[in-house]
Amino acid sequence: MLEIKLKKRPYKGLFLLPIILCSLLNGGEYYPIISSIEFYGNTKTMDFVIVREIQHSLNVPLDSIIAEADRDRLDNLGTFSEVSWRVVPLEDDTGILSFILTESIQKTPPGALPVYDEKTGWSLTGGWIIQNFRGRNQTLQLGGSIGGQDTYGINFADPWMFGNHVSLSLGIGRSLFRHNFLDRELDVGSFQMTFGRWFGESIKSSLGFELEEKSFSNDNTVSDYYYYFSPQVSINYDTRNVYWNPGKGILVSHYFYFMNGIETPETSDYTFLIWRQSYSLFFKLNQSKKKLVLALNGTVKRKWGEKEEVWLNYFGDSYTVRGWALPNQKLYNSQDESFRFGHESAYASIELRKDIIPKYATKYGTEFGLSLVAFYDVGMIAEDWINLQNMKPMSGTGFGIRIPIPMVDAIRIDLGWGYRDGEWNSPTLHWGIQQKF
Repeated sequence: MLEIKLKKRPYKGLFLLPIILCSLLNGGEYYPIISSIEFYGNTKTMDFVIVREIQHSLNVPLDSIIAEADRDRLDNLGTFSEVSWRVVPLEDDTGILSFILTESIQKTPPGALPVYDEKTGWSLTGGWIIQNFRGRNQTLQLGGSIGGQDTYGINFADPWMFGNHVSLSLGIGRSLFRHNFLDRELDVGSFQMTFGRWFGESIKSSLGFELEEKSFSNDNTVSDYYYYFSPQVSINYDTRNVYWNPGKGILVSHYFYFMNGIETPETSDYTFLIWRQSYSLFFKLNQSKKKLVLALNGTVKRKWGEKEEVWLNYFGDSYTVRGWALPNQKLYNSQDESFRFGHESAYASIELRKDIIPKYATKYGTEFGLSLVAFYDVGMIAEDWINLQNMKPMSGTGFGIRIPIPMVDAIRIDLGWGYRDGEWNSPTLHWGIQQKF
């Protein structure tokens, strides 16, 4: 059981001199016996949320690797804009492992602001978001939007709902928007529930389902109507140190989505299975606080079952191959870039990420920082796996910026140029939230 001390105490006196001398004689390293662990700065977050993430033991010599891993776990909670640690020496030659926390902005007042989405354009989005609901690291979102996308919904998530890293997420909502390349209006209503479970420090699995009603209409006439129950399973192997901007580690993700159509007088039986696998690696190339990171990713999407036009995917957005303008009805109907559409795909990305202004936090929980990114994407998409293997790849290269933002991790802006079969595209600007991978 950790001994928690919430207030900073002054430590003064000549007793520090022999400790400092011993540290210098040992190459600057200081490994006292950790007699207690303290943290301060959490004004809303409950103590147990912090305590359950700290793995360093008491009455053992300081292990800086474990202390740094504890710092990363606290940072990954998403409730703190800044986390640091230090060792405070005591007169009995032991030390206190102290974590200094700066809470992030954890909720937004009810209101509205314009929000841009690549697929639907600008919408006036309003609602209420609480990232640290009740101080338990729960997330509660209520809101909606009008404009490019008309939506309303409520979402709740708790990463530790039923004990040791057993999570629960719930969501219900409805959205109405125009398809970006099909002449259809989409009306989607859904309910989802997902349970998650960590196994050890690196493996996380989830099991859930989605109950969804989706209609495609044209000229106020419903042309396609789907009502389905969709079980979902995922398993991840994750050794990243910091989720929002990792400097090292591996993320291997496998996701299975089974769509099982429910037969009604308006619909027929309809099924398909999607398997999405993603592999990411991160390498820090320098020793500076301003990180230089090489990030690599490869993603493959397989699909079995029925394949119809309304379920087509495409390349050329901020999450696949950048440097290509989003497809519209004119482009899709012309077939000039038919190689950008399909059901099965494979792509890879390389990013070189350089911190210009390392993320830092104010006492009010706001965050500032700036990173530059150079990227190269390459991939193929086709109707089926056999055709995919015979496709000429499309690629994109460019650069962008990342700006840390409370509650969403970061805003991503990329400028890219697409390339295929000896021809370059005009530059295209992409917007997104969080890192591409």
